Amino acid sequence: MDLEGYVARWALTPDGERRCTHSSDLLPVWWEGRPAMLKVARSVEEERGNALMVWLGGVGAARVYRHAGRALLMERLEGAGSLAALVASGQDDEATRVLCGAAAGVHRPRPEEPGMLPLRAWFRALAGAAGHGGTFADAWAAAQGLLGDQRDVWPLHGDLHHGNVLRSAERGWLLIDPKGLLGERTFDFANMLCNPGLEDALRPGRLERQAGVIARTAGLEAGRLLAWVGAYAGLSAAWHLEDGQPVQAEQTLQVAAAALALSHRSAK
Repeated sequence: MDLEGYVARWALTPDGERRCTHSSDLLPVWWEGRPAMLKVARSVEEERGNALMVWLGGVGAARVYRHAGRALLMERLEGAGSLAALVASGQDDEATRVLCGAAAGVHRPRPEEPGMLPLRAWFRALAGAAGHGGTFADAWAAAQGLLGDQRDVWPLHGDLHHGNVLRSAERGWLLIDPKGLLGERTFDFANMLCNPGLEDALRPGRLERQAGVIARTAGLEAGRLLAWVGAYAGLSAAWHLEDGQPVQAEQTLQVAAAALALSHRSAK
């Protein structure tokens, strides 16, 4: 069923333009007097994410009003500030702490856990890119070591960054758009350090400082976190290569190299 089918099924009133991405179709709507967002997944990855949103039950996340098949009708979050704006205003530490709070809402015990993708499977693209050598090979080596010795395993958001935690005027900062993974908790903090943009990630001293903020706030080992950042940034660069974006891949590899160097330094 497409967007129009779910609009009819749930008696929704469209309230804006549809947005279509490679992974999902989105439409702002009204439902029973509330602003909501209708999302219809185009990929298995997004369907897993929908299942995780249902599992979270609106705790630290946008509320889910309806869920059926590939479709999710959820609380609409808009117009109440952004974490990227906090960073731009010089409040990088505060934005990082908000993201850590969002992560804590995912990494908590619940009676049942949804079927999630093992984290190791997420890294297939990096395994393929390792043949290019250099930082790709270094990132893959780091990933293999981490994936072979995972600790504190939980369901993971999988794509936790400044654009996926939005502010509700009534309920505070809430997460959206998870990917639905299962793996080491520390992994979920890696993408925070690659965002809100590569220019932020590569700012001198920023990577080490924010890794320290995360480690203190979330109770993590800074060195291990930086190793995960290196592995994740290598994976992100591999995805850029697959998408025909060599410039973005090279910039992201710079983050990977910097994180791995800091990780090795902390281990000495």
